[in-house]
Amino acid sequence: MTRGISIGLLCSLAAIGSVKANTLESGTFQARVLLVADSSAQPVSEPGAIQLLKEMTQAMEKTDYAGTYVHLRGDQIDTTKLWHRATADGQQERLQTMSGEPREVIRHGNHCECAWPLRKEVVFGDFPGVRSRLSGERFEHPEALDANYHIVSLGASRVADHACQLIGLVPRDQFRYGYKLCIGNESNLLLRMSIYSDQGRPIEHDFFTELHFRPRGDTTPTEAWPDIPMDTPQTIPPGYKVVERGKAQPAEPLAPEQGWIVSPELPGYSTKSRVWRTNPVTGHRFEHMIVTDGLSTASVFVEDMPQPKALNPDAAKYGMNITVRQVGPVRLTVIGDLPMAAVEQICKHTVPAKDANTERGERNPMLSPSQEAR
Repeated sequence: MTRGISIGLLCSLAAIGSVKANTLESGTFQARVLLVADSSAQPVSEPGAIQLLKEMTQAMEKTDYAGTYVHLRGDQIDTTKLWHRATADGQQERLQTMSGEPREVIRHGNHCECAWPLRKEVVFGDFPGVRSRLSGERFEHPEALDANYHIVSLGASRVADHACQLIGLVPRDQFRYGYKLCIGNESNLLLRMSIYSDQGRPIEHDFFTELHFRPRGDTTPTEAWPDIPMDTPQTIPPGYKVVERGKAQPAEPLAPEQGWIVSPELPGYSTKSRVWRTNPVTGHRFEHMIVTDGLSTASVFVEDMPQPKALNPDAAKYGMNITVRQVGPVRLTVIGDLPMAAVEQICKHTVPAKDANTERGERNPMLSPSQEAR
């Protein structure tokens, strides 16, 4: 066993239409990106687009729906079947992978059961980050996103035979990606999400290929709309082995003067949390920070590692940018779904908290004299 944090653990803590985008839609989004980048004045977001984002996040939480969606990034293509129910006790979901190794996830709130049928293994635990890629939760506070994204309507489209409205979240600088969403006209559900670079080039697409809705008020289980029960370690199928169960050890908050911090912070980003965590594989403690602008998020991991080691070559397959820096016996790892320039700047400016009040932390070198952090 190595003392380093596994890439899978990093990714689980960080943050787990058609394939060819419509040419007109892609061109429109790219034009918006370049317009914002070239404009000296900050474009004003559209109130109607912001309101539609609010309605979408509410619909994704309160609607019973089922379907199949595709995740496309580089040469990685994943297909997943999804059932979602809104109950009096909260949201329930079943996710079944249709490509690669078979896997099923059942979620009640944050509590999950993850099963690998071929391996006959099952994991139980609280995993707040386990959501479908099209859950929409990252957009639940659109007003707070306006400082860093120009939110605008991009016209009409159609996904999985459902008419929808295109909404763009165009980054106001180079430190975040752009997003294009397609929100159903009748359902207000998120039917498609595409992520774009600061030049407007597509990075990732997630979209439904089929989608069905359960009639409102109908709660009777049927073959099409089955219940989503969750097993326990005592009720798992015969032959299965519980790999991990129980709740994760609670994180221990860091005092302001303890550990490491990001100083100065990247423009538009702030540190949401700083805690101690325990590596479940090695038992070693490490620091974990979450840095976010409300939409794009990076995780910063600080661990004792006297002997530097190379970055795991499998890191890229998780679809996130990652960088590391060795500071004496300490290894810093930053991983996130945001541009590499932002990941590198966050890593570069992760410093011991005791050094934060020095001259280095008093002025933000990432801003020109005429700029102010938004």
